[in-house]
Amino acid sequence: MKKIALSSPHIEALEPYMSARRIGGSGEVWLNANELPFPRDPMQLDVSQYHRYPDQGPDQVEAAYAAYAGVQPEQVLALRGADEAIDLVTRAYCRAGRDKVLVSSPTYGMYQVCADIQNAAVIDVPLTDDFELDVAAICARDDVKLVFICNPNNPTGNAFRREDIISVLRHFEGKALVVIDEAYIEFCPRQSLAGELSNFDHLVVVRTMSKAFGLAGVHVGYLLANDAVMSIMRKVVPPYPLADPCAQIALLALRESGIETMRSEVDEIARIREAFCRTLSELTSVRDYLPSAVNFVLVFFDEPDNAWRALTGAGIVARRIPDPRLTEAIRFTIGAEEEMALAASVLEIPG
Repeated sequence: MKKIALSSPHIEALEPYMSARRIGGSGEVWLNANELPFPRDPMQLDVSQYHRYPDQGPDQVEAAYAAYAGVQPEQVLALRGADEAIDLVTRAYCRAGRDKVLVSSPTYGMYQVCADIQNAAVIDVPLTDDFELDVAAICARDDVKLVFICNPNNPTGNAFRREDIISVLRHFEGKALVVIDEAYIEFCPRQSLAGELSNFDHLVVVRTMSKAFGLAGVHVGYLLANDAVMSIMRKVVPPYPLADPCAQIALLALRESGIETMRSEVDEIARIREAFCRTLSELTSVRDYLPSAVNFVLVFFDEPDNAWRALTGAGIVARRIPDPRLTEAIRFTIGAEEEMALAASVLEIPG
């Protein structure tokens, strides 16, 4: 059958985001998707209304998350994961073939993908040599509609200096939206910019329950913004953005007991991470690692291919990052204590 070219040329050329599951792998120890290693307890859900469409929002979830995040309910939009928030804001604010977004590599790849889907140009202002924001270079670009900042940053694991982000916010006031992706903020909550919504109308904060809340399989995210942005977002969000089972699970996780569990597990992950980093410091195969504020660590090797072969041979699935500055690095999600001990033992590669 003759192939008929009907798709948009820029979509034909699109490089899709390669998620951990899309990349795949073979093994028993999964340290590649920045998930929590702790299984969730069984939950009793009300299935009596599954023959009906769910509430738009739903309001209960947005109110519960607003109380947790310290913002007003009208500043919260519940969505199918943080990626939907990134996609919606890109489509709503960028005209195809005309507008631009700014990113600072190495960073989360979905900013690029969502811009590519929208046919918006991407301006990359790379992080500095020590993986901080290049504030002067960012503020030199006044031709962009969106500025994406992942804080804490994936894949480097560091939280940026608050004063640097505030400088960026002040510069782009009246010029562009500044979107702060706080997917990992529960691991360093004092770094959150959500409290700045009252000071900056052009600030957008993206959140998720897939990381510290341990609900990656439920896929619930949020967009936090002020009235002007939120009125646009509510125009473009699809109907029924949150399936009822997901909404019920999110509400359970946002109870006081659920938040206490999350914070306890965050503390446990931090303890395991610090122990893993101490071990990394003693391994001759490890050249260096970046100090991490989150649930993963980026590790540099003199012989990364040898390290990768040793890991895969032991059934450990980690993550290599397709960035020219990170060709010698491997990113490790912080898993259970025994999983990290196994990874460390495998990395003690004979010279």
